[in-house]
Parts: sequence; structure tokens; C-alpha cells
Amino acid sequence: MTRKRALSLGAVAIVALLGSTAVVADHHLATAYVVHGINGQDFGMDQNLPVDVYVSDVGCAIPGFKFGDRVGPVPVPVGNYDITISLADMDNPCEGTAVISLTGVKLEGNVTIIAHRTADGSPGPGDLLDLGVTASLFANDFTATGRGKARILVHHTALAPTVDVAVSRNYNNPNAPGVTVPDLSNPTSDADPLLSQINAEFRPGNWTVVLELNGAPVFGPTLLNPRPFTATYIYAVGEFPSTFQYLIYTERGLRDRRDRPTPARDSVRGLR
Repeated sequence: MTRKRALSLGAVAIVALLGSTAVVADHHLATAYVVHGINGQDFGMDQNLPVDVYVSDVGCAIPGFKFGDRVGPVPVPVGNYDITISLADMDNPCEGTAVISLTGVKLEGNVTIIAHRTADGSPGPGDLLDLGVTASLFANDFTATGRGKARILVHHTALAPTVDVAVSRNYNNPNAPGVTVPDLSNPTSDADPLLSQINAEFRPGNWTVVLELNGAPVFGPTLLNPRPFTATYIYAVGEFPSTFQYLIYTERGLRDRRDRPTPARDSVRGLR
């Protein structure tokens, strides 16, 4: 069985575990995606760092979840959930050593939950082993893009300082069209959590993304070629500079829909 097929079955399994409680009006449902953004190499382990994800009222939702994987969309009743992430145990899923435990996580709307490093490596919320890890919730934007436009969303979930994000047609040409957004920060930093995510629309074609620190480029340029009516989700993960990288996922078909979930499929481009 391919890894992609296994992830699809994982999403189906979550829906099945929810049973009839998920068959309610749409406004009573949240749509959740889950991303594994912790590189095992940060701790001298296998990069994949497989984990199991347990969700209250659901059960062992995602066994064998590996770094870079994304599962979703998963429809769940709006409400508060307890989430536990443990080291994968093939014989007894969700019974391995617990690493992250969060209580009362409010799921509503369309969201992504990502397990990741903290801003400075200090213990984060729910970090049971003081590893400098946590899990954060981000709102997804599945609304239709502007006519012919593409959406780019950048998230800071790395062990790295606050950075500025420059998106440009040509980073080396100061006269090229572009925009610089300052102060993108990890949600565990002292900064405003709203500064952990950038959401902007651009015309399709080639764009470069560069992270800057004190006006100097520190990562990139990373070339993107977004197509019309798509959303490119970028998550900065790992520890800067050793394992720092992007996880990139693309959602297509944002022409007419309003917050309608689309399965994670071949548009997922994975590690960059």
C-alpha cells in the first residue's frame, strides 16, 4: 500500500470512528487538517519520527503519522477536544510514550493543527517531555480567490527567530513587483499570535519567497509558481539553520466554493 493511500484511509477511519455524530447540519461541523511538522533529526532520531494521534471522542485517529504528512479534510462536530500525540507503537497504537497533550482544543470552521517546534526550543504548551515542541491551530482560507488570482499563506512553526517575508517576482531586482511583510513569528513567541500566519493574493506565475532577518536574506529565494484559483500553504518547520525547511501543500479549485473541504490529494507537494 502506498503512503498516499494509507493517509487517505486514515482520514476515512477518523470519519468512521466519529459515527453518526458527524451526520448533522454543516454549520455544526468543523473541518480539520493535521500536519506533522517535527523533524526527528532535531532529536537525533529518524527524520520521519512516526507518531500516533489520539483525539477525545474519536479514539486513535491517526496511527503511524510521519514528518511531512498531512491528513484531511476530516469533518468533526464543532466543540472542544483533547489531543494527545505519542511516539508510534505499531503493536498498540496510541499507547506509546506521550509527547504532546493538549486539552480543550476548540475546533470550529476550517482549521489546520500542526505539531511543531517552539520559537526558542523551550517547552511549549502541552510539551510533556520538555523537548521544545507543541501543536498549534491555524485558520484555513478556502474562500474563492479573486478573479484569476492565487493565494499564498506562510506560517512560522520553526525553532527560529522572528523574520520578515519578502514575496517578489525577482528578489534581486528592487524594482520588481513584490511585497514584504514584517515580523512573522512562531506562535509560541512573545509576539501577537496573529503574526504567525500571512495570507495574501497574487497574480499567477513565478514568485520568490525570501525570509529576511535584520534586512538580510537568511533563507531562500524559494521559487513558487502558483496557478489561478489555488492556495499554496507554506509551513516553515525544523530548527534554523540545521533542519529548517518548508512543508508546502497546494489546494486547487478555489473558484466558486466557500469553505468547502477538498481532500488532500496529488496537489500535496510535501517537503521543500
